Amino acid sequence: MAFTPGNCAPWAIVSCPMRTDESRTAPRRFRPIAGLARAGLLLLLVCIGGCGVSDSPTARFDDYLSRLARTLHRDIPAAPAAPRVGYPARRTLLQRVDTPRTGWIGFFQLHRCGVMNLVSKRNSILGRVAPPQARLAYESKLLAGLVDCRQRLGAQADGVDPEFLDRLDTLVARKSASRAATLWNNTWASEPMTHLFSVAGSDAGLQPTLAGQASRQALARLADRSAAISDGQAVEREALASAYETLDTVEYGGALQIAAADASRALEQATALIDARLADRPLCFNKRPNRRAKILRTILLDIYGQRVQPYLADLVRAGRLWRQATDRLIAVQTATLPATFTAYRRDTLSENTGVWARLSKALDAHTQRWQDALGACNLMPGTPAPER
Repeated sequence: MAFTPGNCAPWAIVSCPMRTDESRTAPRRFRPIAGLARAGLLLLLVCIGGCGVSDSPTARFDDYLSRLARTLHRDIPAAPAAPRVGYPARRTLLQRVDTPRTGWIGFFQLHRCGVMNLVSKRNSILGRVAPPQARLAYESKLLAGLVDCRQRLGAQADGVDPEFLDRLDTLVARKSASRAATLWNNTWASEPMTHLFSVAGSDAGLQPTLAGQASRQALARLADRSAAISDGQAVEREALASAYETLDTVEYGGALQIAAADASRALEQATALIDARLADRPLCFNKRPNRRAKILRTILLDIYGQRVQPYLADLVRAGRLWRQATDRLIAVQTATLPATFTAYRRDTLSENTGVWARLSKALDAHTQRWQDALGACNLMPGTPAPER
């Protein structure tokens, strides 16, 4: 009796051996040894057929392509490595910030505003090399303190130096005007953001939506605090620290881009395999299924449907959630976006252009090609399964 596909690994389509006539006629004392040998050989064949393949996006695509190629008697078409779009250099992203010196107003007057300790920390060595969360906290607290001071002093009837008020007004105006550039430089033009979008690593794994949860939450927190800063509110460093720590320790933005590009490349190769076969001759005649068509249907259902397609669905969802998270942080910016960032966004963070548009196109084309191939054999899912 032959082994059925159900006896094999669920995703490894291999030819399972049948019992040989010799096993029926072998002496009884040799049958246990022969049985063990057959079992070992069967296990080896199954593992060679796919069970030993590591479970990763690349492994799943490679397995899928190799099965298609063998069944269609075609070579996998060569394809260049998926391009990786690097994050723009910081020097092209940084915007000029007007940094008026507070000292020219006078330390005594600033003491009346209650911001002397803040200014002293900023002027220290530590302050000059502070991370972006510290810079944003300082600038937001300084501007909020100066605005509050101006309102309090303006409400006093007398005893306030008019010249000091004029200088304070000038300082508040200049700080307010530079707030947009300061916010941009310490978010999208910061070193943690460069690390987040690095393409030096690999893809985002088999669960890209779950893998990006921490990064999306970090961007959401940063967007909330950025909106508060734009509204003139003071923000504490601690409220920003956890977001920047996450962005500085993961490369999810780059990994997701790599995943989308690699998936597009594999789908395009698979579509080209089917195209080449259909261009040669029809897969079936008169819509009568043949053995090769039935094997292809099994590949579609068991390999693509159970291993590749679920990953692709999660990848598409991860891309949508990631674009929403980045769009929100971009939306709270009031500075003009640099040209290099606009180009990068178009290539990697847009639904209708770049890597995500390519993936959508590759998915649609691949689905259509399966419909063309199996539809001609009356074997598309939803139609009655053919007799074996």
